[in-house]
Amino acid sequence: MELPTGCRCMLVGANGAGKTTLMSVIGGKHLCKESAVRVLGRSAFEDTTLSADLALLTGNWTHTVAFAGHNVPYQAMEVSQLIRSNSAGVDPARVERLVTLLGVERSWNLTTVSDGQRRRVQILCKLMKPFKILLLDEITTDLDLLARQDLLNFLREESEERGVSIVYCTHIFDGLDGWASHIAYIAKGEMMFALPRWLLEARPDFAALLTEPPTGAAFTPPADAAGKPPAVKVTNLTWRYKPGQPAQLDNLSFEVPRGARCLLVGANGAGKTTLLRLLGGKSMVPVDSVQCLGYNAFHDIELNTMISMLSGDWTRQVACVGNGVPFQADFSIGYMAEEFAKALIRDGHYTETLVRARLHRLVTLLDMDLEWRLHQVSDGQRRRAQLLLKLLRPSQLLLMDEVTTDLDVVSRQALLQFLREECDERGATVIYSTHILDGLDDWPSHVLHLINGKAVYNGPLATAPGAAQGLGPNASASGSGSLFGLVKGWLLAEREGERLAAKDMHVPCETTPPTPMIIDAPAVPPTPPPPAADADKAPVRAPGKFDRFGSGSSSQRMY
Repeated sequence: MELPTGCRCMLVGANGAGKTTLMSVIGGKHLCKESAVRVLGRSAFEDTTLSADLALLTGNWTHTVAFAGHNVPYQAMEVSQLIRSNSAGVDPARVERLVTLLGVERSWNLTTVSDGQRRRVQILCKLMKPFKILLLDEITTDLDLLARQDLLNFLREESEERGVSIVYCTHIFDGLDGWASHIAYIAKGEMMFALPRWLLEARPDFAALLTEPPTGAAFTPPADAAGKPPAVKVTNLTWRYKPGQPAQLDNLSFEVPRGARCLLVGANGAGKTTLLRLLGGKSMVPVDSVQCLGYNAFHDIELNTMISMLSGDWTRQVACVGNGVPFQADFSIGYMAEEFAKALIRDGHYTETLVRARLHRLVTLLDMDLEWRLHQVSDGQRRRAQLLLKLLRPSQLLLMDEVTTDLDVVSRQALLQFLREECDERGATVIYSTHILDGLDDWPSHVLHLINGKAVYNGPLATAPGAAQGLGPNASASGSGSLFGLVKGWLLAEREGERLAAKDMHVPCETTPPTPMIIDAPAVPPTPPPPAADADKAPVRAPGKFDRFGSGSSSQRMY
């Protein structure tokens, strides 16, 4: 592979193809033959001066941030500190532009913001300094549509105006039409091609590779849903992480019917992850304010076997034989799946025939090798293992929070088809939060749209605002899918509303002369009493406030 200066190369391939490994090698993270990998005419590994010209941004942001020379997890810092520590010697105008473009607020405390907002801060810290080479490995997975589009536009300007060379590894193709100047495709560690985009588009069969998404069918509730409570019912829910903080969810009320495939959408920080955690019973809420399948989400333990929650934080969401086991441990996928299958059969809730058939179906659908060792495979392959273990139990309610971010296109479509069949055949209900809308046009039956913790729309997708123009035959030929355009329009309207609201808040204040502060003169300290008449005795000193030993002054100083 050879890429020219100023290129924007999109690196694609299936999970486990070697994309992340290739990016790490180009970034100088692994030793290789000096002549094999050259960056800016220099050896990628041997020449340490490349660190001033090359930046590698990966999805694992908690380990890729430096503060004051030490690797510190993002949750330990305030944004203002990070900006100060990373902007030394950088043009302040560039810093301000990136802060505005990424929608970062200096007052954010990273212990309380969403993953998408933390991701914006990571990107801000890495892009403040102008590099010549940018290696981007799945860094937009947590960003909402608008933040992702703004970042892509900025990167295009960097390549066109400053000659920055960009290699962008991603499985998210929403809004990428026309962005890349080159496309590289890697399969099983072999570079199949790395060509300018115009050469690929000139292929005779290029048009045949683009297919229109099918039209979604109308939603039909399960036959046994009559007379049963809805799958999810939230009533007047207001929730905040700490007293005195702004509410993450504000007087929220909505219902999701049984058998629905509900798409949960909203900008970063809208409250999507918080809502899914409360539905999953992860935090205490008032009785009857959050009900799932007719039970109280936090208080009724019957829901433990009826709900499956899958989140992006997969290292703490997987159980093997009843114990939480990090995915990086040296286990084979087959061992973990077999032990979990035995546990399901042993509990007596499911027959062995059902469990074995479901296991075989999931392994085939996710294209998994049961001999994979979990500490040796890619993030996408580990994600498949999480999905296998979580979906093996036939749950009635599936709560999914950005679980497809590491999956390639084929695996993502296979998972969506499986979830559709779960709803149609078993009457299961899925609530799926994602910013990846590629290939989703005909998938959701319902949509829940959150803005700042409030539900602005909840109902069938067909009756959503703008759906009549944005879906079906009236959809614009944007090349990225009509659902993408619909949700993007909602987020743009939300951003414009916030801009106008912020503008209205800047009202000129009347100039009032300052009131002088009146400071009383300090009081004269009282005269100490004369010493006792018995001068032969040493004065006994009362223990001070910090004198834990209650005796000499040396002990007090030591404490």
